[in-house]
Amino acid sequence: MARRDSGESPLAVTYQVATRPSPLQVSQGSTPALASVDVILTNHRDETVVPEQVVFSFPVGDGPGDLTANPGGIEPRLDDSRRWRLDPDPDRPGTFLLEPKRGGELEPGEELEVTFAHIQINPAVGTSRLTVTETVEGGSGPESEDHPLAKVPAGFTVGDFRPQYILVDSGESAVLTWRGENRPGAVYTMLHAGEPVDVTQVKRWESPPLHQDTAFTLVVEVTVDGSTAEYALNTLVTVARPDLTIRHLTVGGRVALTPVPVEFALDDEVFVRECTAETDGLLAGYVLADEDVTDPAAPAPTLAVAVTAQGGAARLSSVQSRASARSPEDPGSGLTALVPRGATVRITRDDRTAYTHRLAWIPFGTGELRTGTGEERD
Repeated sequence: MARRDSGESPLAVTYQVATRPSPLQVSQGSTPALASVDVILTNHRDETVVPEQVVFSFPVGDGPGDLTANPGGIEPRLDDSRRWRLDPDPDRPGTFLLEPKRGGELEPGEELEVTFAHIQINPAVGTSRLTVTETVEGGSGPESEDHPLAKVPAGFTVGDFRPQYILVDSGESAVLTWRGENRPGAVYTMLHAGEPVDVTQVKRWESPPLHQDTAFTLVVEVTVDGSTAEYALNTLVTVARPDLTIRHLTVGGRVALTPVPVEFALDDEVFVRECTAETDGLLAGYVLADEDVTDPAAPAPTLAVAVTAQGGAARLSSVQSRASARSPEDPGSGLTALVPRGATVRITRDDRTAYTHRLAWIPFGTGELRTGTGEERD
């Protein structure tokens, strides 16, 4: 995941940037490391946005701040080529132009996915960037923002940053775990509501007591030959019955606070469940194998959630688990899906191998994740 610069974006469209692999790994030896950059454009406004042109630009060269020395090998892809075109800029290597065809506009809540595939990452460790420059119909002119792209040494991995429990009582601490390589030049820092904490020597950290919903960011910095790749992972812990800090509050009618999350699991004979969200919320879950699955050919226990917003495409979150819990600090593989009000949620599971799973519906307002239909195995 790429971390965007802080502050409110001046762009009309929201650009969510992710890389595959994440973080990017530099090339080593004669075989180039290939990667992809995915960008999801979303109109979060209440009105239609008509982008006249969106320019995506990657730095070209062999340096730490460059992404690739071979921009001609990048393959641009679109999930809607009927209404949009995405072409390389012939005058600017590493630059691509997204322009609308007839009907090319983004309705409220609509998404468009752009992919830049087969990128040959250069061998220099550092932090590159994707610059997005947007010109929209009726706007004051081009607006830009940068999305950092970390390039770490080949073989360096970091991920699985998650809380032991996504919900804690007020006054309790959150326990956060992650995996990551310790090597010379690697520094791990935990950012939260308090002072930054150096967590380089651990893979498990207990927060101070929490009294409000708290976001945590694990910043990983890897320095090689004086150049630093900076990568960030984010997670959120919800606090039940939190303390409230209010400056101005005017109530003119009925008020409903967010209910306590509802935990559930699919019944033994139910392998697909379809639901409808009556309010905005989060659907979180985990899957954990009962016993270690050591055979690579054996199926892994799988839990998947597909969210289809009104008028949008389905967004899939899926996790597998081949390992059983070895300690109370290992909750298994987890997922979190953002669910807009009115969206259809399809939950599927595959239990050809024995496993345990749980799901939790965390509403932001008043409303349930109401069950629609379920499919049973013959």
